Amino acid sequence: MAQGGHWQLITSGSRQCSTPAPNPPAVVIGNRYALLDTGEKESPPTVKEEKPHSPKAGRSAATTANRKRRVVVVGDSLLRGTEAPICCPDISSREVCCLPGSRIRNVMEALSRIIQPSDYYPMLFIHVGTNDTARCDTERIKSEYRALGVRVKEFGAQVVFFLILPVKGRGPGRDRCIMEVNAWLRRWCRQEGFGFLDHGMLFEEGLLGRDGAHLSRRGKTVFGHRLANLVRRALS
Repeated sequence: MAQGGHWQLITSGSRQCSTPAPNPPAVVIGNRYALLDTGEKESPPTVKEEKPHSPKAGRSAATTANRKRRVVVVGDSLLRGTEAPICCPDISSREVCCLPGSRIRNVMEALSRIIQPSDYYPMLFIHVGTNDTARCDTERIKSEYRALGVRVKEFGAQVVFFLILPVKGRGPGRDRCIMEVNAWLRRWCRQEGFGFLDHGMLFEEGLLGRDGAHLSRRGKTVFGHRLANLVRRALS
């Protein structure tokens, strides 16, 4: 009651001001992670895109407005050489983390160091799995993908997983394993609300290196610019 014994009507016109998050640390182009030498090589990518669902983590527009927007591309040695086209437009909002020889569990462990709580991540691209298929244990691979899926959902980002490309000269068992995992990965991404990037026939057009598993110089350029376009769209 106001002074004098009369009721006073109070409206809800004011807003609470949120304190801006601290500026994120500077981003350096290049691979800042140690070599994970497993002796396995991975195949390059392709391009058929399935749009991911909106992140399930509850972040209001007021919260994300005060956070630095960043897109991260993380994965195995296929990403080597893509740093310049992806990051050069704005190194403060883009990062490529190449982990040569990495497996699914290595990427899951690395994400704790890569993702900064002070930043907002509208998109996270992940290319991993080729080295895991060397064991031809599809159930274990699926289990590790599921664990990675639980981890990335904590970041509240839209996540896009890449198709695992076939490898040459490793036997029919390895080929069957990759085909089975890819079929499952596509379904799982759709069920979990993740994006799925299928590179299709792109790298059958002379963009692979002589070993049949890595990209040629031209292949890295094509793949790097294709990823750069996806990153630009995620930040726009």
